[in-house]
Amino acid sequence: MTTFTIEEQSVIIRFLHLRCMKSIELHQQLIDTCNDGVMDVKNVRSWVRQFKEGRTSCENKSKGPQGRTSISEVMIARVEEMVMGDRRLTGKQIAANACISVGSVDTILNYDLKMRKAPATWVKRMLTDENKASRVAMIQAMLSRDKRINSANFYQLSQWMPMFNPETKRQ
Repeated sequence: MTTFTIEEQSVIIRFLHLRCMKSIELHQQLIDTCNDGVMDVKNVRSWVRQFKEGRTSCENKSKGPQGRTSISEVMIARVEEMVMGDRRLTGKQIAANACISVGSVDTILNYDLKMRKAPATWVKRMLTDENKASRVAMIQAMLSRDKRINSANFYQLSQWMPMFNPETKRQ
Protein backbone atom coordinates (compact mmCIF):
# COMPACT_ATOMS: atom_id res chain seq x y z
CA MET A 1 0.00 0.00 0.00
CA THR A 2 1.27 3.41 -0.84
CA THR A 3 0.83 6.24 1.57
CA PHE A 4 0.10 9.73 0.37
CA THR A 5 1.80 12.79 1.80
CA ILE A 6 -0.13 15.78 3.09
CA GLU A 7 0.68 17.70 -0.10
CA GLU A 8 -0.63 14.89 -2.29
CA GLN A 9 -3.80 14.64 -0.21
CA SER A 10 -4.28 18.41 -0.46
CA VAL A 11 -4.04 18.15 -4.27
CA ILE A 12 -6.82 15.53 -4.21
CA ILE A 13 -8.85 17.77 -1.89
CA ARG A 14 -8.43 20.74 -4.21
CA PHE A 15 -9.42 18.69 -7.24
CA LEU A 16 -12.53 17.27 -5.56
CA HIS A 17 -13.39 20.70 -4.10
CA LEU A 18 -13.36 22.13 -7.62
CA ARG A 19 -15.84 19.37 -8.50
CA CYS A 20 -18.16 20.89 -5.80
CA MET A 21 -17.99 17.96 -3.39
CA LYS A 22 -18.90 18.41 0.27
CA SER A 23 -16.20 17.96 2.89
CA ILE A 24 -17.58 14.70 4.30
CA GLU A 25 -17.89 13.16 0.82
CA LEU A 26 -14.43 14.42 0.01
CA HIS A 27 -13.05 12.76 3.15
CA GLN A 28 -14.73 9.47 2.18
CA GLN A 29 -13.08 9.67 -1.27
CA LEU A 30 -9.71 10.22 0.44
CA ILE A 31 -10.25 7.13 2.60
CA ASP A 32 -11.13 5.08 -0.49
CA THR A 33 -8.15 6.42 -2.44
CA CYS A 34 -5.37 6.68 0.13
CA ASN A 35 -6.18 3.82 2.54
CA ASP A 36 -3.63 4.44 5.33
CA GLY A 37 -2.50 7.77 6.71
CA VAL A 38 -5.55 9.81 5.69
CA MET A 39 -5.98 13.16 7.38
CA ASP A 40 -9.05 13.52 9.58
CA VAL A 41 -12.28 15.32 8.67
CA LYS A 42 -11.29 18.44 10.63
CA ASN A 43 -8.20 18.92 8.49
CA VAL A 44 -10.13 18.22 5.28
CA ARG A 45 -12.64 20.93 6.26
CA SER A 46 -9.77 23.30 7.00
CA TRP A 47 -8.24 22.71 3.56
CA VAL A 48 -11.64 23.16 1.86
CA ARG A 49 -12.21 26.42 3.76
CA GLN A 50 -8.77 27.70 2.70
CA PHE A 51 -9.45 26.80 -0.93
CA LYS A 52 -12.82 28.61 -0.74
CA GLU A 53 -11.01 31.69 0.62
CA GLY A 54 -8.74 31.71 -2.43
CA ARG A 55 -5.73 29.58 -1.54
CA THR A 56 -4.16 28.05 -4.63
CA SER A 57 -1.05 26.40 -3.23
CA CYS A 58 -1.23 22.80 -2.05
CA GLU A 59 2.05 22.97 -0.12
CA ASN A 60 1.83 22.41 3.60
CA LYS A 61 3.69 25.35 5.12
CA SER A 62 5.05 24.62 8.57
CA LYS A 63 4.48 27.47 10.95
CA GLY A 64 7.47 26.82 13.16
CA PRO A 65 7.87 28.12 16.68
CA GLN A 66 6.83 31.67 17.36
CA GLY A 67 9.42 33.81 19.03
CA ARG A 68 8.91 36.21 21.86
CA THR A 69 8.14 39.32 19.86
CA SER A 70 7.25 41.79 22.57
CA ILE A 71 9.69 40.55 25.20
CA SER A 72 13.14 41.32 23.86
CA GLU A 73 16.24 42.86 25.37
CA VAL A 74 15.35 46.19 23.78
CA MET A 75 11.81 46.11 25.19
CA ILE A 76 13.04 45.07 28.63
CA ALA A 77 15.44 48.03 28.65
CA ARG A 78 12.66 50.34 27.45
CA VAL A 79 10.24 49.22 30.18
CA GLU A 80 12.96 49.50 32.83
CA GLU A 81 13.75 53.04 31.66
CA MET A 82 10.06 53.99 31.88
CA VAL A 83 9.69 52.55 35.36
CA MET A 84 12.85 54.19 36.67
CA GLY A 85 11.76 57.50 35.15
CA ASP A 86 8.35 57.45 36.87
CA ARG A 87 7.72 54.72 39.42
CA ARG A 88 4.04 55.63 39.71
CA LEU A 89 3.17 54.32 36.24
CA THR A 90 0.62 51.54 36.10
CA GLY A 91 0.97 48.41 33.98
CA LYS A 92 -1.63 49.75 31.54
CA GLN A 93 0.23 53.03 31.15
CA ILE A 94 3.52 51.25 30.53
CA ALA A 95 1.81 48.94 28.00
CA ALA A 96 0.28 51.89 26.17
CA ASN A 97 3.62 53.77 26.05
CA ALA A 98 5.60 50.71 24.94
CA CYS A 99 2.90 49.44 22.52
CA ILE A 100 2.85 45.95 24.03
CA SER A 101 0.25 43.99 25.99
CA VAL A 102 -0.31 44.34 29.72
CA GLY A 103 0.59 40.65 30.13
CA SER A 104 3.96 41.24 28.48
CA VAL A 105 4.56 44.22 30.78
CA ASP A 106 3.75 42.04 33.81
CA THR A 107 6.12 39.32 32.56
CA ILE A 108 8.92 41.84 31.99
CA LEU A 109 8.45 43.50 35.38
CA ASN A 110 8.00 40.33 37.43
CA TYR A 111 10.35 37.83 35.78
CA ASP A 112 12.91 39.79 33.79
CA LEU A 113 13.34 42.87 36.02
CA LYS A 114 12.38 41.13 39.30
CA MET A 115 10.12 44.01 40.34
CA ARG A 116 6.78 44.08 42.11
CA LYS A 117 4.16 46.75 42.61
CA ALA A 118 4.23 48.40 46.04
CA PRO A 119 1.28 50.63 47.01
CA ALA A 120 2.50 53.57 44.94
CA THR A 121 5.73 52.63 43.18
CA TRP A 122 7.59 49.80 41.43
CA VAL A 123 10.36 48.54 43.68
CA LYS A 124 12.99 45.86 43.52
CA ARG A 125 12.01 42.65 45.31
CA MET A 126 15.28 41.98 47.04
CA LEU A 127 16.62 44.64 49.37
CA THR A 128 20.20 44.96 50.41
CA ASP A 129 21.11 44.68 54.08
CA GLU A 130 21.81 48.42 54.12
CA ASN A 131 18.30 49.18 52.83
CA LYS A 132 16.74 46.94 55.46
CA ALA A 133 18.84 48.42 58.25
CA SER A 134 18.00 52.01 57.25
CA ARG A 135 14.27 51.21 57.11
CA VAL A 136 14.35 49.51 60.51
CA ALA A 137 16.27 52.44 62.01
CA MET A 138 13.75 54.89 60.57
CA ILE A 139 10.80 52.98 62.01
CA GLN A 140 12.50 52.58 65.40
CA ALA A 141 13.09 56.33 65.49
CA MET A 142 9.40 56.90 64.72
CA LEU A 143 8.40 54.42 67.45
CA SER A 144 10.59 56.11 70.05
CA ARG A 145 9.15 59.56 69.18
CA ASP A 146 5.49 58.60 69.12
CA LYS A 147 4.32 56.57 72.13
CA ARG A 148 0.87 55.97 70.60
CA ILE A 149 2.37 53.51 68.12
CA ASN A 150 2.64 50.09 69.72
CA SER A 151 3.97 46.81 68.41
CA ALA A 152 0.52 45.87 67.03
CA ASN A 153 0.69 48.84 64.67
CA PHE A 154 4.31 48.13 63.73
CA TYR A 155 3.37 45.78 60.89
CA GLN A 156 0.94 48.31 59.42
CA LEU A 157 3.62 50.98 59.68
CA SER A 158 6.15 48.72 57.98
CA GLN A 159 3.69 48.14 55.12
CA TRP A 160 3.25 51.88 54.77
CA MET A 161 7.00 52.44 54.60
CA PRO A 162 8.19 51.94 51.03
CA MET A 163 10.78 49.22 50.42
CA PHE A 164 10.56 47.69 53.93
CA ASN A 165 10.72 43.94 53.52
CA PRO A 166 9.82 42.14 56.80
CA GLU A 167 10.62 38.44 56.90
CA THR A 168 7.63 37.54 59.06
CA LYS A 169 4.29 39.16 59.84
CA ARG A 170 5.34 39.81 63.42
CA GLN A 171 8.24 41.97 62.25
